[in-house]
Amino acid sequence: MRILLADDSPFWRERIRAILEEDSGWCVYEANDGSEVVHKSKWIRPDIAILDLCMPALDGLSAARMLKQVMPELPVLIVTVDKTPFLETAAREIGVLAVFSKMDCLEIRKFLRGRLQTQAA
Repeated sequence: MRILLADDSPFWRERIRAILEEDSGWCVYEANDGSEVVHKSKWIRPDIAILDLCMPALDGLSAARMLKQVMPELPVLIVTVDKTPFLETAAREIGVLAVFSKMDCLEIRKFLRGRLQTQAA
C-alpha cells in the first residue's frame, strides 16, 4: 500500500511514518504541506492520503477537498491535535473517511489494517 502523509511537523511525520511502516510492508511518502501533497499525489498515485489539519500553504481540509476533486475514490484521513465533533462533521462533508487525534496514532494503523481486511473479504 502506498500512503501519502502530509504534516508540517518533522516530529509527527516521523512518528506516524514509523507506526505505519512497522511490520506492514506499506510504503509511506511524505509531504511538508497541503500544496506538496496535492502535487505529489499526481505521480505517487497513493492508495490513501493522511493529512494534518493545520499546515501552511494549504490546510488539511482544503488539501482533502482538492484531492477528492482529482481522485474522488482516494480515501483521505485527517490527523490533528485538536479533534472535535465539529471538525469530524466538516471533514465528512467533503469526503474525508475519518479523523484521528495525533495522540492516538496507533489507531490509524489499526483502522487501515481493518480496512484492508474488510476489502480482502
